[in-house]
Amino acid sequence: MTDPASSARPVAKPIAIAIRYLAIIAGCACLLVTAICFAIACQVFIQTGVFAQSYVMVGLIGGVLGMLALKLASVWR
Repeated sequence: MTDPASSARPVAKPIAIAIRYLAIIAGCACLLVTAICFAIACQVFIQTGVFAQSYVMVGLIGGVLGMLALKLASVWR
């Protein structure tokens, strides 16, 4: 028989909470880097007409890593 005073949901461990918040912070930081890289690439293209492929690639990689980190944070329990 279970104790009615016990919660149905297990208590989250502090390490799991820390990993979740670190994943959120890392994901947001990666998405911020993505936005900055795309802004720089657009500005370079507007001013010079040259496609700044390196900034776009860094932006794409940062965007993918940011989305993966945010997905990790959402499924981490």
